[in-house]
Amino acid sequence: MAFCSFCGTQVPDGIKFCTACGKPMVSKADRPITQPTQPVQPVQPTPQPAPQPMQQPVYPQQPPPAYGIPQGQPYAAPPYSTAADPNAPLPPGSKYEPVTTGGFIGIMLLMLIPIVNIILLLVWACGGCRKVNQANFARAMLILLLIGIILGAVVTFVFQSLWKETIDSLLQDYGGLKDLIPAE
Repeated sequence: MAFCSFCGTQVPDGIKFCTACGKPMVSKADRPITQPTQPVQPVQPTPQPAPQPMQQPVYPQQPPPAYGIPQGQPYAAPPYSTAADPNAPLPPGSKYEPVTTGGFIGIMLLMLIPIVNIILLLVWACGGCRKVNQANFARAMLILLLIGIILGAVVTFVFQSLWKETIDSLLQDYGGLKDLIPAE
């Protein structure tokens, strides 16, 4: 096991980058050999401290500078986040908490009131509610309302033109009925 020369974390052999600070690991073979300028005095080897268990790194409040890390200030990047447990309960009052059955019944009852329903849908769709499900429901209902209005206008236009042609042809065939139909 080797130790990172920058942060001192114990790193398994064969790893090229420190697992804590991300700095490249420098092996003894990669270090340049320099000749000492003065004779080296033999030194008693100092005992190495026992490796400490890995502690949670402390992250700075601000991100590192864009063009590098200032010397002497180690920066440990936050670890990759893992996906949250989908079965974990949501905190109370969370915007992702589902709308209850009673909540949907209340929403549907409010949708039965004319004019109020459109106002409520616009408010909820534009962020006037705290639940994501309710906002998505309002957006879907507004989209369906617009589709219904467009389809209703097209169908009305088509049937009106067909009905007008049918009435005109009947009037031409049966001229005596003109007196019964009021003039436009």
